[in-house]
This record gives sequence, C-alpha cells and structure tokens, in this order.
Amino acid sequence: MIRRWFAAPQHEDEYLAFSLWALHYTLLIIIAIILCFALLITSPAQLIFLPIALLLFGTCYVLLRSNHYQLASALFIGGFWLVITIASLSINGIRNSSLSGYAIVIIYTAILFSSRQVIIVTGLSILSGAVLYIGEIQGVLPLRTTELFLLDRFAQLMGLFIASGILLSAASRVIRRSVSQSRQHQQALEQRNAQLEQEILERQRVEADLRSSEERYRLLFENASLAAVIYDREGELLLINQSGADLFGKPIAELQGLTVHELFSPEDAGYALAHHHRVMDSRKAEIIEGHTTLPTGREIYYHRHVMPLPSDESGSISQVLVLTADVTERKRAEQQEHALHIANEKNAFFTDFFSTISHDLKTPLTVMKTSLYLLERVANDERRKEKLSQIEEQVDLLDEYIQDMLAISRLEHLPSFRKEAVALQPIIAEVVTQLRPRADHKQIDCQIRQTDILPPIMADADQFRRALVNLVENAINYTPPNGTITVSAEHANEAAVIEIQDTGMGIAAEDLPRIFERFYRTPAARSAEDKGTGLGLAIVKRIIDMHNGTIEVSSELGHGTIFRIRLPA
Repeated sequence: MIRRWFAAPQHEDEYLAFSLWALHYTLLIIIAIILCFALLITSPAQLIFLPIALLLFGTCYVLLRSNHYQLASALFIGGFWLVITIASLSINGIRNSSLSGYAIVIIYTAILFSSRQVIIVTGLSILSGAVLYIGEIQGVLPLRTTELFLLDRFAQLMGLFIASGILLSAASRVIRRSVSQSRQHQQALEQRNAQLEQEILERQRVEADLRSSEERYRLLFENASLAAVIYDREGELLLINQSGADLFGKPIAELQGLTVHELFSPEDAGYALAHHHRVMDSRKAEIIEGHTTLPTGREIYYHRHVMPLPSDESGSISQVLVLTADVTERKRAEQQEHALHIANEKNAFFTDFFSTISHDLKTPLTVMKTSLYLLERVANDERRKEKLSQIEEQVDLLDEYIQDMLAISRLEHLPSFRKEAVALQPIIAEVVTQLRPRADHKQIDCQIRQTDILPPIMADADQFRRALVNLVENAINYTPPNGTITVSAEHANEAAVIEIQDTGMGIAAEDLPRIFERFYRTPAARSAEDKGTGLGLAIVKRIIDMHNGTIEVSSELGHGTIFRIRLPA
C-alpha cells in the first residue's frame, strides 16, 4: 500500500507523464519538509501556517492520485505562490528568502500549464516583489527577523535546490529518452532509407530487364516467321507483325483496327471469334488446323496456336495472341503423297488382281479348249459325255470367279445392309443341308451341335447365309475324306457365337494374318486339287464387319481349323 502511494501516476502521453512525475515527487518532498518543520514550531504564526500548508499540499497530492491532474496542478501553483507571498509580507519583506520560491513556481507553471499561465504567474511574482520593495522603502513593511531566520533561509535554499534537482533530473530523463528515441528513429530511418535505396535499385534493374525483355520480344514478334496477331474480345486486330501482314497481303497500317469479319468470310470469322472466346474463357491455349480463304482470294491450310493474354492488373483475359503457320505446301505434299500411296495400292491391287485372275481363268479356259478339241475327235458317246462334264465344271468355276468378284465389289460399295431380326438355327440348318451332298461325296461327316436356344440377331439373312456357305464350303474343300466338320452355336456374353470346325489340313501360323486378304491363298491351298478365287474369306470378313461382328481363326497344321464368329444378339 505504501509503495503504491509513493509510485508516480502513469499516463500514455510522455510529456504529461513527465509533468505528473515531477509534481508527484515535489509534493512528497514538500509534505516531508512541512512535517519536519512541525517539530520545530516556535511561534503562533508557524502553528497556524504549517497546518494550512500541509492541508494545501496534501489536498494537491490526493487530487493528483485521484487523476484530477489539472485541479491538482492549479491548486499547487496557486497555493505555493500564496504561501511564498504571505510569508514575505508577514516576516522578512523583500529580504525574505521565500521570494526565490517564485522561480520554482514559474518553472512548475511552465511545466504544468501553457505559456499564458506562465506569463500571468511571472507578472504576479514581479508585482509581489515590487510591492514588498516599495513597502519596505516607505517603512510600511519593516524588516523583521525570527529566531529561526537562518533555518528559514536554509530551508528555503534547500527547497530551491531540491526542486531544481527534481526538475532537472526529470527533464534530463525525458531529454535522454527523447535523444535515445530520436537516435533509434534516425537509425530506423537510415535502415529504411537503405532498404528504399535497395528497392529503388532493384526496381530500376527490373525495369531495365523489362525494357530489355520487351525489346527482345518486340524484335521477336516483328521478325518472327510465323504470322503473329493480337485480337481483342470483339475480334478487332490490335497488333500484327510483318509476317502476318504478308500473309494478308496488306500493309500493317491498313490492317490494324480491322475486325475478323472484315478479314475473313462470315463463316470463318464466326468460327475464329468463337474459338477466341473459348480460349479467353477457359484461359487455356489451343492448337487447331484448318483451311480458309484470305482477303487476297488465296485458299490456304493453316496451323493455328491461340493463347490467352492478360490485359490489365486484375488478370482478366480480353485478348488473344494468334500464331499462324501457313502449311499449304506441306498439306498439298501430304495429299499428293497420300494420293500416290492410294494409287500405288490400287496399282498393286490391280497387278495382283490381273495376275491372279489371269492365272485362275487360264486353267479352266485351257481345260475347256482341250475338251472342245477332243470333243470334236471323239466318236464314243461316253467319252463325249465325260468331256462335256469337264467343260460344264470349268464353266461353273468361271461363274464362281465372276460371282465372287461381283460380290466383293458390291460389298465394298454398299454403305450398309437392310437388317431385320433373324433366327440363327434355321439358317445354320439350311446351309448344312445345302452342302451336305458335297460333304457326303467326299465322305466327310458334317454335323450341327447346338446346346441352347439362340436369341435372334439383327442381320441381312441372305448375306449372312452367304458368309456361312463360304465358311462351310471352305471347310469341305480343305478337309480330306473321312474327316469331320462341326457347326456349333451358343449364346455367350450378350452375343451369338458360331463356330465352324474342321479336321482339315490346317493353316500355317505365318499365313493366318493374311487369310482374309483378297485373292490370297496359302501355298497349301494353291497346291490342292480344289480351286478357289481367293475371295471367299475376304467376302466373309466384309459381311461380318458390316454386321458389327468379329471373326477369329485358330488353326494347327494337320489337325484342322476353327472359324469363330461373334455377333451382337
């Protein structure tokens, strides 16, 4: 509690805290001096004066502790001045050492109040001194001394010294603190100035780099071999390089400010503008290829790279950079190369076709020519019938060649089949029944194996029947006597699966990838007695593909072959 009363009041304002500190400890010292003087009272005047002074300065102290700073300060200055003046008038007059206390009052007034109050207190002090001087000269206030005159003077001087020490100590503390803070502020300012100088240098360096970068990019933009154009959201041409101007066939000055609608046809302009908006909205670059007609009338193929460009500090996208490469020559070269490739393929196809067909037609024609020659010279009716039968077989073979070629030609140019729901079991039974006589002639067992009822398929019944006939006929042709051919069908994984399995000569592994090619016949097939066009499996493959199905083949030489068809149920 005592420590709390001895602690000076605190305040956020530094100067007010200083003035309160000075007033607080001054009041404590004055109260202590008054209490000491109370022990040495020698006159009735002192008996009256000391309690009044103690009450006055004690009240100031209480007001100060109660945060009534202005009232405490005013009471202190006014009471101190009155104490000094009353003491001078009643005791020693102008020679009273208490007059030096006016200096203390003036100093405290300067600390606690504004300059106006200082002038007032100073004027009153001068006036009081003048009154005392005049009064003593006129004999109104004669010099009087007391028994404690020397002690009074000593006490007055000690008070002046103590007050001066307190004030100077407090002032020096404030001055030192201010100087320290000023030095810290100066150091902080110097550091900040150094940072600012560094930031300025860095900014200057960045600006120099930006100017250099802008210059490099400007040179790159202006001298790039690609046509570079910047468009805004409305499609207006904002900037274009020389390559772009050359592409459009106009000077740069005439092109700037034009819109895509003035540069391209309505269809191409709408497409380009929609593409620009898509890139700006998605903020992702896109690469496209196409062809257009330039204002010069020249049609070109282009490779275009469209990139979004931020146009303000917020980063919103309202411009695009379009880099365009004229790939007309490359495109035409590719088209010519493709056309040449197609022509070479056609040439190879027709060469192979005519080579194969001439070889395959030559054999029956030779047989027919020989048979006709012998027919003219044979008198025996049996021999005539034999030769006529040979001629009929060769005519059938020629007809087969022609029918297969017509079939593959029609299938190549037919866009699609007219499909309907078709039941598989009747078609399979019909095909096996139709070809069973040929199988029986070669002593081949041809059988059907079905384990469940198949759902119908969407198919062209005639074309699907033709594919099955070709496969079963192919199995009969390349299966030796006493062999077996099995046609099976089942429903698996939402598909109808048909298998044609034989115990024939089989197909070599290196020939399997080519068996569905037109006119291709394996070496074993070419050496067999049965003749074929080499189009049968190509026709089957085409028919199955047009039914959205698949056909697979697995085979082993000497053990037979399995053809497996899958069609959507």
